[in-house]
Amino acid sequence: MVAARWQPRSNASPDAERTTTATDTEFETFQRIYGPIRPLSPVEVGDLLAEAPFRWWVAGGWSTELGTVPRRFHEDIEIAVPRRDLPALRRRLRDYHLWDTFPGGIHHLADGDELGEDREQLWMRRDAYSPWLADLMLTPVEGDTWLYKRDARVTRPLDLVIRIGADGVPYQRPEVTLLFKARRRWPKDELDFDAVVPNLGDPDRVWLRDAIELTEPTGHAWLARLG
Repeated sequence: MVAARWQPRSNASPDAERTTTATDTEFETFQRIYGPIRPLSPVEVGDLLAEAPFRWWVAGGWSTELGTVPRRFHEDIEIAVPRRDLPALRRRLRDYHLWDTFPGGIHHLADGDELGEDREQLWMRRDAYSPWLADLMLTPVEGDTWLYKRDARVTRPLDLVIRIGADGVPYQRPEVTLLFKARRRWPKDELDFDAVVPNLGDPDRVWLRDAIELTEPTGHAWLARLG
């Protein structure tokens, strides 16, 4: 989901850095067309999905926060769920409106509507009078193994993809998130890389380096910095 400039409710400390990119105008345009975005906090996500009958975890920028106080602003929140658990997810969120997203548009996913196998992201809100609350990322998982959606040669045991934060919320491990960010490398992605990499253990650093080397063009700028 693209997002716009707004004041977070409790998203970050007053000193958290707000980065701007060329996509900020896209964020503003999105809100003018589709309505405002007011993302849930990780704790609110935890409340929403407490005791859900499927695994889920907070991905995206929030998953690179290693401390108890956010170090930067987060314009949205991404919730990863194994794609195989989509039926259970839809039942769990039956009181919300889910929207299928695809190149060129979005479509309300009404009860009984099928979702194409190529779809990998849903947007969620209460109804048309309410702001967008979260992105739902449908994630390939086979058995207990997570697969990188851009290249299935990159895999990891699901238990090594998820960590439990100090707030009790399951988060994607930061090295996994950095793999996704390696392709885009917006200013906020560079901030996340700088914050995360010094805190990675050797096995996680090696995993990230090898995954980038396998899936990104030769000479990626992060490789040298990963050692």
